[in-house]
Amino acid sequence: MSSKSKQLLRKHVYEDSLINFGLRDEVLLDDIIEAWSDFENDLNGRWFELEHFGDASGCILDMAAGVGSFVFRGLNRGYNVYGIEPESWKLEYIKMRIEEEVKYRNYKDRIKHGVGENLDFQDETFDLVSSYQTLEHVQDVAACIDELIRVTKPGGKIIIQAPDYYGFFEPHYLLPLLPKFSLFYSSVFLKMLRRPTNGLKTISWITSKRLLGYINNKYPHLSVVNVGECRHNKEMKKISNTYYCPFFLVKGIMMVYRWFKSFYQCEDMYIVIR
Repeated sequence: MSSKSKQLLRKHVYEDSLINFGLRDEVLLDDIIEAWSDFENDLNGRWFELEHFGDASGCILDMAAGVGSFVFRGLNRGYNVYGIEPESWKLEYIKMRIEEEVKYRNYKDRIKHGVGENLDFQDETFDLVSSYQTLEHVQDVAACIDELIRVTKPGGKIIIQAPDYYGFFEPHYLLPLLPKFSLFYSSVFLKMLRRPTNGLKTISWITSKRLLGYINNKYPHLSVVNVGECRHNKEMKKISNTYYCPFFLVKGIMMVYRWFKSFYQCEDMYIVIR
């Protein structure tokens, strides 16, 4: 029989997915539940990457910690991690997990209620701040970026990973949508498919180009790296060298490929601020 915390998690994942996005795929939702509730294994590789690049030391903040997966996985590895989370049911789930499992009792003050636009921490508190698949849900993207920068120490690092809505696929609805058009037309399209429009109210059509423009204009002293594009350019150079193909030709082919791909898969932005 599932624990009470697992039952709570399943209830909200199923209800929220159905009410907001019209998702009914039980296999998909059960996979999400299992991944979120696994506090031991680094399933998405976030901690592996931080360790690989030497970013796991110091004081770390997870902005929008969800049900606590990243924070608890880090604490289990001996790292100094904190989190903030705005959704009350997720905080209730974390409280229940702590009550159910004795080994988590010392973690009860590690995640607290909060929003990215108003972080309840002093200036220059953290060596690393991480925002993972969250920025597209905040009410004010600019205010959130300002806060992430404010609480990061000089010489520290901010890692932002989120959907890049330059394309035409919406990863929460798992549908091709038109974010470059108005929400009105997206709502009409969803209603035609008999899918709920509630989820649209929770999404900001953010793009790496717009985000980089804001950061570079307001914080010119900071170093900003578009890791996703760096990796993409590196892959193009590798293809060009391997097949002795002119780089401009590879670049043109990849542009066309990414454009078509954007109708059935949403690429993630991966931005590092130092």
